[in-house]
Parts: sequence; structure tokens; C-alpha cells
Amino acid sequence: MLEINNKENLVEEISFILLNQLIAQYEANIHGLVKLKNQVRDFVANDKPVRLLLPAFPCKTNNLDKVICHLPDMGEYLVLRKFVQTIRDIQAIYEPGIIFHIFSDYHTFSDYISVDLKHHYDFSDKLRLMVERMNCSEYLKIVNFEHYPEFDDLEDFQYFKGLKDKYGKPGYEENFDKLKLKDNKMNTTYLGLKKFMSHDQKHVLAQLSYKQRRLRLSEIAKGMMVQGKALDNFLNDKFSDCIRLSIHQHPMVGKKYSLYLFDEQAFKTPWHTAVLFDAAQGKYVVDMKHNHLDRDGVIIPVEYDNRTWCYIRLTAKTPEAEQKLRQVSAVLYREKFGLMLVNKQEDCPVSLFEHKELKYLIKEFGTVVLRGFDRFEAPQALESWYAERGALVPWKFGNTHIISPVDGHQGKPSSSADSQEALPMHWDLLCPPPYMNVSQDLYQYEDFTPDEFVLYCHRNEPVNAETDGINVTSDTALAALTIHGREREQLRQTKIRYSTKESYFGGDSKVYPLLMTCPWTGQNTIRWWEVWDDRYHAGALQPNYSEIASSEHYTDMKALEDRLIEVCMNPNVSIKHQFESGDLVLLNNHTTVHGRTAFNGYREMWRIQLQPQSINSPWQPHNLVEYDKVS
Repeated sequence: MLEINNKENLVEEISFILLNQLIAQYEANIHGLVKLKNQVRDFVANDKPVRLLLPAFPCKTNNLDKVICHLPDMGEYLVLRKFVQTIRDIQAIYEPGIIFHIFSDYHTFSDYISVDLKHHYDFSDKLRLMVERMNCSEYLKIVNFEHYPEFDDLEDFQYFKGLKDKYGKPGYEENFDKLKLKDNKMNTTYLGLKKFMSHDQKHVLAQLSYKQRRLRLSEIAKGMMVQGKALDNFLNDKFSDCIRLSIHQHPMVGKKYSLYLFDEQAFKTPWHTAVLFDAAQGKYVVDMKHNHLDRDGVIIPVEYDNRTWCYIRLTAKTPEAEQKLRQVSAVLYREKFGLMLVNKQEDCPVSLFEHKELKYLIKEFGTVVLRGFDRFEAPQALESWYAERGALVPWKFGNTHIISPVDGHQGKPSSSADSQEALPMHWDLLCPPPYMNVSQDLYQYEDFTPDEFVLYCHRNEPVNAETDGINVTSDTALAALTIHGREREQLRQTKIRYSTKESYFGGDSKVYPLLMTCPWTGQNTIRWWEVWDDRYHAGALQPNYSEIASSEHYTDMKALEDRLIEVCMNPNVSIKHQFESGDLVLLNNHTTVHGRTAFNGYREMWRIQLQPQSINSPWQPHNLVEYDKVS
């Protein structure tokens, strides 16, 4: 009985994840819910992976009014990342896990969409690369007719006709016009396809006469419906046990389960749209490219992988500010991490940016680098600007930590930070100095951990700019997404005790789970301070130590540390940045960890941390302790 109850609980939990994260529940009724749970129940009863099928992701439309180019971009990435999140969440609770099949339907409609075969393959290959970089290729599979023996006797350009010949519905094409007159739903679909394709293919159709366009649109709409029937028959044959998903609008009655691919509750697809991040609202807007370019505000194309990837929208305070912001260029280090905004104009201060918009950019992209803007000549000027965002974390030496290889400056003891040594990967203020009186008996992580902080490069004069003082930052939210759901939960249930040299011998230490939910973004994020002891880094000025405080899954700290290095230092989730004098870098302190390589030469950085918003922050007036003055 206990096993039956456990399995039924799994059915409920898996169904909830699917409904909460994927299925649109459009015009749902009880039969749709019962059918979904019954399908999940069959998988669970037989200890088999849950199997999903989504025919989609054919190629980008040829209409460049709608999309940026023929390759996948931020739109496809956001959707695939959403799918991977669902996969990880089901893996976390159900050991057999899940297999999510995306069946590319390019060949089904290739004769009607006027997209080159090479563009389709380029598109599919880039999609698979995105999935591979999230370490999910085993569970999120992008397939096509070429993967099935029924089509081995055909060349790829013959798949279109081969599908109809092998799987077409007898009599459907021949009697199409008569059937359409007797079936209102069929006629509505036909008219809807004509309307959609008249816009989608308008540049191709423009060379035809009005009469020819009407005939071609009728041919396209009819042909797509005929091919759609054949595709359904093929998919029913090959994926009969799968939960069938759809990008189209269907009532949830137990046949096909419609998806909202984006957070917006609308049936939009990334291969017919472009994505814009609206920094004023802190959210993505999915629309046709020409609509984005016609929006109010400052629209900046964002480059990634040597091409336009998406757009961001900024708000200008004045017409002069708008003119300057329009000249700023933007580039991403990774698909959704590490945004750099570059200015090459005179008299262009960072105060051109709205603080609220910078905050949303940091929250979304993890790190934001402002390069080429007017210099801050003194720490007080940086403090004055940054304090407009909120209260600053006070240290004995003030709000600004001047990081430079000058022993004893600001009245501070010697430390690795104020040296030319490499620094371990860490997040800021994870082990506050004892004088801050931050006890974990009194304060939670979100009470004393800054949401963000700023690093300003006042001077950087490395001997070798290729290797000296490289800033390494890892996207720990993406790192959490790249690991299997079961391992993710094992890390969540494992706590590590971190100690610095001065507190290690009988002093204070801090304990954190290796994985937690980010209090700012709601994402899973890894919290890791890289071990920096004599075994790994002999002679370091300020060693730090890690030990397993509690875990049901790990006993060997060295093996665990090796695994964390493998996950968090993977080039797919980490970036390297060489500072230039004047660079200003804003970091999301919850979804990143950062460190640096050793350097020769001179570098001076200014660091300021923003106080967390918690009512129980140690720096709230009712908690604040007066620091002893530094001599």
C-alpha cells in the first residue's frame, strides 16, 4: 500500500510540474486532466521515463521583418532553457526521469515555406548545441525523419513527398474541398493558414500577380493541412506512448496539450519572432522584429556569437541622453550571461542609465560591464553615484574597499585580495569579518548577503594582459541547470562549513547549503567558495577551508570539491574578463561566483556592496552595531 501511495504522489507531483511549467491549460476540462494523469500514471507504474513529444522548431521564417536571421537566437534559447528546467525538476523527484522529444517539422512543410535546406540544418545544429551546452542532450532530443529507418531510402529533399506517400490519409487530399465545406473547424483552420502564410511569405509572394497569390495561398494552406495529417499519422506510429504537446491552440481535453513557449500567455514561437529585454520592466517582450525597432525608447541590438542575438530597450532621461545611448553597443559573453555595454563617445557618464534599469539588467544577465564611459576620479564619486541605488555596506575602512597590492593601506591587515595572488571563486560577504557581528543564529543568508556589488577598475597595468589578473565569473544559476535533477537535490541537502585562516582555529565560521533558491530571482543557484588551502595553494596569504557540515550523500570533501570545480568552472557557464582602466562591473551576488588569476604589474580596483533589502539586515538601525574605529 505504501508503494502505491508513493507512486500516486509521484503522479500528482509530475503532473503538477507539467501543468505549472509547460501546459497552457487552454479551455481545459476534467477529461483533459484525467487523461494527462493517466498517461503519467502509466509511466510511473512501469518505472519508465515520462516521454513528451513536441513537433516544432522547423527553421526560422524567411521573413526578416519578423526575425533577426536564419539562426536560432535568444528566443529559442529561452524556450529550450525552460524545457531543461522542467526536465531537471522531474528528474529531481522521479528516478527514471523524462525524455523530451522535439520533432523538427521542417521537411513536413518544406515546399511551402521557401527556406533553404542548409538554413534548416544550420538552425537544427545550433539548437542541439544549445542543449549540449546545458548538458541535456541525453534527455532533450531534437530529431527528424533522418533518424527513422522508414526514410532511409530517401534523400533529405525527398522527405516532403515521402511523408505524404508513406503516411498520408487516404482520400483526404483528393476530397479536401468537399470535406472542408462539411467541417467548420477544418474550414477555420484553412482560412487561418491562408491569412498567416500571406503575411509570413509576403516577400516571396510579392513577385506574383494578385490572382497568382490567391491561388498559391490556397495551395499552401491545403498542402500544409494534407502534410499535417501525414505527420500526425507518422508521429502516432512512432511516438504512440508519448504525451503529445503542441505549439498551437488546442483545448485541453486529452488529445494535444498546448504550450506557452514563453512566460507570456500567448501562442508565440521564436522562429517567427525576435526577443527584446525591456530594462524598464525587467522582462522579455516577444514580437516581430520590425515592431521592436519601431518601439519608443532606445533600442540596442545585442551581439552574441558574432551576430545580433536579441535587443534591449533602455529609457533616456533627456533627448541628449537618448542620442548618446543610441551609440552604445552591447555584447553578451554567453547566451544569457555577461552583458557588456560599450561607449566610444566623449562626455558619456554612467549616470545616463536609469538605476532601476541597471538593476534589472544585473538581475537578468548576472554581470553587466560598462566600458568606455566617463571615469570616476575618486572613490567618493563612485560612492555618491552607487548610493543612489540604496544603502551601502559599511566596513571599518569605509564603504569602498580599495583593492591594490599595497600592504596595510586603509588600515587593513594583509590579505590575498590586496596582493598579486590569485583569488578563489566565491561570492561577496560570505564570511563577514567578526566585527560585523553577523551570526547565522540571528541572520539568514538573505539578511546579510548583498544582492549586488560594483567593481570599478581605477588602474590596470598588467605585465601580460592575456593572463595577468583575469577576472573569472561563473553563472551559478546556469551551472545548477546543467546537472542532473537528482544531483541538484543532493547538493541542496549538503551543507558546507567555510572558514578563513583567522577564524579557522577556534573562531567563527559560516555554513551554507551548496545549492539554494536565489532570494532575488527564484532560480536554483550553487553557493561555492573554492578551497584555498596549503594542499591546493601553498603559501597563500589568506587560506580558506571547507568541510562537509552535513550530508546524506557526500563524505569526501576532496571528491566533492573536484566535482564543484568541474561544474562551476565549465567554460559553458563561466566567463573570463580582462579589466581595462575605467571598466565598471556590476554583479548579481546570488547567481554568480567570481575569482581572479594571479598577476604581475599594478591594478587598483574599488569595490562597493549594496545592503540587502531585508528588514532583518545587520545594517538596519535596530540591528546595527557600532564598529571600532580603525587606527
